[in-house]
Amino acid sequence: MLVEQIWTGNDFRNFNYLIACPDTGDALAIDPLEYNQCLSIAKNKGWHISQVLNTHHHHDHIGGNQGVVEATGAKVLAHAQAKDQIPDMDEGLSAGNIVKIGKTVELEVLDTPGHTMSHICLFSKTEIPALFAGDTLFYAGAGHCKGGGHPDSLYSTFASQPVSYTHLRAHETSLHLVC
Repeated sequence: MLVEQIWTGNDFRNFNYLIACPDTGDALAIDPLEYNQCLSIAKNKGWHISQVLNTHHHHDHIGGNQGVVEATGAKVLAHAQAKDQIPDMDEGLSAGNIVKIGKTVELEVLDTPGHTMSHICLFSKTEIPALFAGDTLFYAGAGHCKGGGHPDSLYSTFASQPVSYTHLRAHETSLHLVC
């Protein structure tokens, strides 16, 4: 599995991600708000974005979908309950589904109703496990649940995962910590 973390430099302090199959160059873009950056990096690496995954329906996560889809024909994947909130969503996902990228990359879908009730994360069970967390985990806390999420369900999702994994979040929030 090849992973490219893309710092967008926007006011939302977003990270976008590309995950690619090393054998085929097939790639998935996660929350590609700054879609031109995603398309440029994929092109430079020789990757083809065939799927877009939105962790949830907020604009700073879905705002680049149309640009990626128009440029690549990618399919849009998101939580099954977000179909009315994410325009032109092609496939609804639920906990336990597997997202396949190319021939060798498989990511498990986790239902993580913390930030919104229709939020998902992707978990790779590779040699070094990785969690693509969207807006679920931040430096200073989990979920930002006051927007409609469910803290107990969120906790039970993560309590069943391995203790050690690489955490790849959707926003740079460390500058907002007060020590």
